[in-house]
Amino acid sequence: MSLGNGRDYCIMKETKNNNVGMKVLSVFIAALIWLLVANINDPTVKEKFSGIEVTVVNEDALTDLGYAYEIVEGDEVTVTVEGKKSIVSTLTASDFQAVADFSKLSEVDAVPIDVSVDKYSNELELSLGSVNTMKITKDEVVSVSLPVNVVVEGEPAEGYAVGSVTGTPNLVKVTGPENLLTSAKEIRAEVDIDGIMSDVSTTAVPVLYDEDGEMIDSSQIKMETLSIGVTITLWATKTVDVIVDTDDEPASGYVMTAFEYEPKSVVIAAPDDVLEDLTSITLPSVSLDGLTEDYEEDIVLSEDLLPKNVILADDTTDIKVKVTIESVTNRTISFTSSGLTIKGRKKRTVTFDSGNTYSLIVEGGESIIKDLSISDFSPWIDITDLEEGEHTVAVHVKDVDGVTVVSTGEITITIAE
Repeated sequence: MSLGNGRDYCIMKETKNNNVGMKVLSVFIAALIWLLVANINDPTVKEKFSGIEVTVVNEDALTDLGYAYEIVEGDEVTVTVEGKKSIVSTLTASDFQAVADFSKLSEVDAVPIDVSVDKYSNELELSLGSVNTMKITKDEVVSVSLPVNVVVEGEPAEGYAVGSVTGTPNLVKVTGPENLLTSAKEIRAEVDIDGIMSDVSTTAVPVLYDEDGEMIDSSQIKMETLSIGVTITLWATKTVDVIVDTDDEPASGYVMTAFEYEPKSVVIAAPDDVLEDLTSITLPSVSLDGLTEDYEEDIVLSEDLLPKNVILADDTTDIKVKVTIESVTNRTISFTSSGLTIKGRKKRTVTFDSGNTYSLIVEGGESIIKDLSISDFSPWIDITDLEEGEHTVAVHVKDVDGVTVVSTGEITITIAE
């Protein structure tokens, strides 16, 4: 082999080695460019997902020990996700699961929260926000029996009223956290009766309420029944008079000048056999004993003042009574013979004494007697049994409410045929 051929061989070998290096370098550069382009087109991003509800598991680890619990913090969490934009952009809050395992409850009543994702779990990094544990308060489990109150919503058809409402059972045993049940007052069963025209038998869901009338809502409260049987009886309605009277007398020197009350009728409801013969309701008399001034009273229409099996069917709750009391005063009313009626006169002539002026003395409250005239009393004399001649006769008058006639006087007359 000549020297020239050896040199050519070395040159060829060196050129071949350089080509391999260039190829490797080209692949590396291509990969680098691909990674650069990929990161530009699909960068790594972080995104927060809030409002993810935390599911409790192994709850019996606590409840089997006789405890109930309330969640103080950690019923929802926020998750930060890191990953490719093309993946992260497809996620929603519903793709995440947050779990609090009560078998891991700590001595300070905290449970760690574990979070996972449905898809792309190997390509995503998850981290919880500031809330990463569920904090609870433990409470003893107690049982109480509470009354059932049936609440009717709406109004029956016109002419009807709710006569009776029965809930079965009328007591329900409730079990739950002591702190909740301490304030529990009743169980309500709501029934819609709007427009009904006949008796109703139905069921209602029992709902627990506290002393302030607020609903107690807790998944840890258990009732021995989930249904209340309700029976509603309708009664027909009727408008009847209200009768109120007075008894006794005001103090000496005083008189009642007015007695008013409202309303004078109410709408009631009762079974048909009771309603048929009922036309009025008589309430206890209002005592005037010893009164020296006006008096007002509200008579509450409680159940014991109404006849048996009778209820009110309108908005009336009481009867408002007003008594007017005035001091007694006197007044003299003058009149002449022209204001008299003569009974038994027939065709006889009657001549009055020369004065022909007479007086009627009356007594009563000022507001009553101040405007009275002789015509209000319609005075008369009766000469039916009298013979001819001069006679002294008594004057008779008509009664006027609230007025006492103290004196009518006498009249001297002469009768002639």
